[in-house]
Amino acid sequence: MKFRAALMTACAVAMCGAPAFAWGMKGHTIINETAAAGFPGRLPAFLTTRAAAFEIAYLGPEPDRLKGSGNSWDSDYDPGHYVNLLDDGTIAGVVQLAHLPADREQYDAALRAANTDQYKQGYLPYSLLDGWEQLRMDFAYWRVDDYAAAHDSSAAVRAQEKEIRTIDEQQILADLGMWGHYVGDACQPLHATVHFNGWGNYPNPKGYANARNTHSFFESEFVNKFITPAMVSAAVRGTSSLPQPQTLLTQDDVMAYIAAYLQATASTVPQLYDIEKAGGFTNGSQEAKTFTAARLAAGAMELRDLSVLAWQDSEHARVGYPAASVHDILSGKAPWPAGPGD
Repeated sequence: MKFRAALMTACAVAMCGAPAFAWGMKGHTIINETAAAGFPGRLPAFLTTRAAAFEIAYLGPEPDRLKGSGNSWDSDYDPGHYVNLLDDGTIAGVVQLAHLPADREQYDAALRAANTDQYKQGYLPYSLLDGWEQLRMDFAYWRVDDYAAAHDSSAAVRAQEKEIRTIDEQQILADLGMWGHYVGDACQPLHATVHFNGWGNYPNPKGYANARNTHSFFESEFVNKFITPAMVSAAVRGTSSLPQPQTLLTQDDVMAYIAAYLQATASTVPQLYDIEKAGGFTNGSQEAKTFTAARLAAGAMELRDLSVLAWQDSEHARVGYPAASVHDILSGKAPWPAGPGD
């Protein structure tokens, strides 16, 4: 409780005078904090300490804090927070969420053929994929450095590898915390739809609102006033639906998980607008609170489960140059070139 109070106080101070961003600082902090609470027993011990949980939670809003860094930075990174899905599940009518191109270059080429691009439509799926792949490789290097720190025949090398392992751990915390922001963006319905701030100029048989403050009011003002970390924790399931990998996962495997997550988020867009139409977010109705807590919990569970998946799959990764299997290094079948430059 002291940790949570200190963290939320720090975030409240930081929010003074700050513009509203995705989920606001409170929402992103809750997502990362709740995910970290589910790490013990699933991830290495260094990720389950109080200090680690604080850092992961604090870094949840960091990509939004960095907005305004400059025109070049903002134009490159801001579209990584969203994807404009149409009601038919496609992006601009030409890219299917279930069949995303292999990389952002191909994604952009497909969109340009439809007179748009990744910067207009958003590239959130690739933010999730890139962050997951990087975390998996972070874990892979931690595994072999941790092994060398305990098993190398040289005492000097063992000591050096312990220092390198500490650097690995710092990198993992930073990467996981920052990446958690985008995982959190992807559970916010208005980050996975063309109806991102009011229903817009689309068929609207239910007469949904076109208010231009829908987005910021829902994710910031409503969350700040009506949602607590305990409400989100209560909506979290303890088990994961992601299977433990037996061999190295392909990019298609991981992208399928990401696409399913985004599709589930997009499916909640009509419910959000139904609640808004009924005044639920303005009045703080029980339906509005339950809906929002469930969305934040979905982000926390996805961050927890994808992090665990990255850890599990890292045993099957290859590291170093020339590349060697992590599993082979840990089993003594392949050497690990310890020391600087490893």
